[in-house]
Amino acid sequence: MLHSFSSSRTFTSADTRSGMSAAFSVFFARFHQRLARLDRRIAIYAVLYLMILAGLWLRIEHVFTFNPVEHIWSDAQRHWEQGTESLRRDPMAMTDPVMYQIYIGILGKLTLGEPLLVALYTALLACLTPWIWYRFARELLPGRLQATAVWAAISLLPSWITIYGYFMQETLLLPLLGAALWASWRCKRKQTVASFVLMAGLWALAGLTRGIAIPLAAVVATWLWLGQPQKTQKAVFSFLLLGLILAPLAYRSYAVMNMVSPHGIGHLVALYLKSGKREIHVNYVREDGAQWNYWFGSPSTGEKPLAPLSDWTTSREGRVHARIDIANGAKDWGRALDRYPLTFSRYLTLSGENLIYLFFGSSWPDNNRERTLEKIQHHSRWLWAPLTVMTLLLTAFYWRRLHGDRMLPSLLLIWILVQGLLPIAVNEGRYRKPFEGLLLAQIVLLVAVRRRHVDTPLAQPEESEEVERARVATTAVHETDHVDRPVEVEGVS
Repeated sequence: MLHSFSSSRTFTSADTRSGMSAAFSVFFARFHQRLARLDRRIAIYAVLYLMILAGLWLRIEHVFTFNPVEHIWSDAQRHWEQGTESLRRDPMAMTDPVMYQIYIGILGKLTLGEPLLVALYTALLACLTPWIWYRFARELLPGRLQATAVWAAISLLPSWITIYGYFMQETLLLPLLGAALWASWRCKRKQTVASFVLMAGLWALAGLTRGIAIPLAAVVATWLWLGQPQKTQKAVFSFLLLGLILAPLAYRSYAVMNMVSPHGIGHLVALYLKSGKREIHVNYVREDGAQWNYWFGSPSTGEKPLAPLSDWTTSREGRVHARIDIANGAKDWGRALDRYPLTFSRYLTLSGENLIYLFFGSSWPDNNRERTLEKIQHHSRWLWAPLTVMTLLLTAFYWRRLHGDRMLPSLLLIWILVQGLLPIAVNEGRYRKPFEGLLLAQIVLLVAVRRRHVDTPLAQPEESEEVERARVATTAVHETDHVDRPVEVEGVS
């Protein structure tokens, strides 16, 4: 009988040892790579948490050093008095939104004005604000590392630290806005009725602190409602909640001012803007003979926002006067506004100034350049305009890749449109603060989107030379497992 053999070599024990050695080489090389990546990740987390701890220390130190109770003057005095004298019925108490007054009332009751206690609760709010935005970032971004980067950046953001040395509405708006954004992206994920109603409630609180939250809330609520199930239940329960919150406030404003305005009487601010004047003087009269006289001037009109590059300042001059009979409700306000029709040329002038003050104006009152952090905050205003332009361009470039992440850039555009281009108020640098947090979150989101595009199977990092050699050796060893065996062939007898 004849035996036929293939030409392949015989598998030996030396080959086995070589294969095992190559396999171990691959294992240890890959383990080393993963360990290196893990080490880098731990190092990044360590740096971010050190930044967060530094931010916490700066916030506590700033509040206890520059206690807001020691700086009660101008707007801060108005907010403190309206909150601690809760039964005031004067027109100015009805002009501002009510939520910050409620916060100051609670703070005043808890502390009785004691500086140490005021600093304690204010520092707690200052430290909670970045963490609340971190919770929003956890819902927005794909990973914990990116969200921690947002937390670290906001913790050290000077303009979000220095404002807590004063009684200003932004100190409450920033955490409430972060909470509303967290609830919005949580609702986007869960799509339940309860999550939608929670979102509506938090947006209502933010809107009752500063009116700029209202258009943002409208965009988010509409966006989510249109794209989610259970539309009827969500609409009914949300409107019921808003009715319970806003209806008593609407009655309150009508009972005192003969106007239905649950978010505050905004006619004074509108008249000041449209008049184009530097100051506004308002005389209120009531049927019982009571009178109130107020005058205001925006801090923007007294600064040169482009200095030292330019001496440009506002073109506003003179004063606008208004006499308001409270019994007439909105009629006297309407007549005063009619004296200043908003022509296209006047709109361009007013909006141009508003954009300059919004993006380049110094945030008042936290711009005392004798204080280190406030000096840094003042000079950091130059960053926001170029960052905004860069972010908008990158957002347009990555728009197709954003897919389900387009709600945040839409909010950025709405904020620019409403706060920057609509004639609703004379802008100040501090009105920029909410946008700063949104912009930082969008920048980190763009980085995450770019990494998501880069980290595809077609774009994996190349293997090291050592790993490649080990992989080739292992492949060669595995090929020897398929050596042809002798085959018996029936031959000729």
